[in-house]
Amino acid sequence: MFPFQRSYYHLNRIEVSKDALVHNYRELQRINTKCGVIPVLKSNAYGHGLAQLAQVVDTFKAPLVAVDSLYEAYELQKFHVKTPILILGYTQPDNFKVKRLPFQYAVYDARLLKTLDRYQPGVKIHLFVDTGMSREGIPLSQLRAFITEAKKCQHISIVGLCSHFADADTHESEMTQKQLHAFEDARKIVKDEGITISYTHISASGGALHVDNSPFSHIRVGLVLYGFSPLSSSDPDNAKVDVHPALSLHSTLVQVKTIAKGSSIGYGCTFTAKKEMTIGILPLGYYEGVDRRLSNVGCVTIRGTMCPIVGRVSMNMTTIDVSNATTAAVGDDVVVYSDNPSDPNSIQTLAGHIGSIPYELLAAGLSESVYRKLV
Repeated sequence: MFPFQRSYYHLNRIEVSKDALVHNYRELQRINTKCGVIPVLKSNAYGHGLAQLAQVVDTFKAPLVAVDSLYEAYELQKFHVKTPILILGYTQPDNFKVKRLPFQYAVYDARLLKTLDRYQPGVKIHLFVDTGMSREGIPLSQLRAFITEAKKCQHISIVGLCSHFADADTHESEMTQKQLHAFEDARKIVKDEGITISYTHISASGGALHVDNSPFSHIRVGLVLYGFSPLSSSDPDNAKVDVHPALSLHSTLVQVKTIAKGSSIGYGCTFTAKKEMTIGILPLGYYEGVDRRLSNVGCVTIRGTMCPIVGRVSMNMTTIDVSNATTAAVGDDVVVYSDNPSDPNSIQTLAGHIGSIPYELLAAGLSESVYRKLV
């Protein structure tokens, strides 16, 4: 039964392993001895929680911490993170007119450049160049002109040059090689313009495993830091690093009951009982992070016993078949997403079942309202 306690009992919780995070960061350092490792904490630390990562990230002694937005940088500042923060995403320039800020910025917009120069004197920036992904960034053909404008700004310091790979998850990608050549061209332009930089970084998780990063000063790593490889399961480069998933999602069994043969379950009546069966109700659904595509496909575990998801996943409820979990009772802990890669309800396995990727289940799926705990 539910324990009687003064503190609020959380029916759903995300556990984040400090030991796994520290181990994974050290593994990334081990395989990239010639460049620094910048942990990426964007998108609520890939669903793991900014507040939770804030408790451990300074112990990495990383050169920088990367986020996507000014909001995320403010949050880390609020949590007293001491590691310098690099904002990779675009910030509306008017936000810099309010007060001086201690952050570094990836810059590719002329208006932002001039606003930073005027309102954030002494600011450090990283030039973000588009080397072929055709997403954000200064076109390589315009980099020299952009630098010319930057030199007119008296109160900024260009400390870095960065880009992003489009296809680094693919083994021996031709696109990655083209981007490496383009990035080298960008480095030459920066050098020719007489700018000395401390940071050169283009690789994220895929590049950390597939690319020789020794020519660069740093890599930016998100997914591998949290214990997941972006590479295909058959890629030999997975063997380069031994990482452990840091996150598990837990819920609580709130009802157990028997239904008769022929009974349907959930919206749309997508599951019909072929025999009398015992079902359990979990107080979480696709809002909290159980992907709706796991309806009639996914599973959870109760004390190691696999329990299939039956019927459609609802917004805040999920029904499971507990017929094989013969001792299942209200109040039992239920592992929704396991941190063991070999389990049938691991993030990797479930993402594969629904044609998705771990990024989606983690960053897009896990609601910020679910209680998170660093363990």
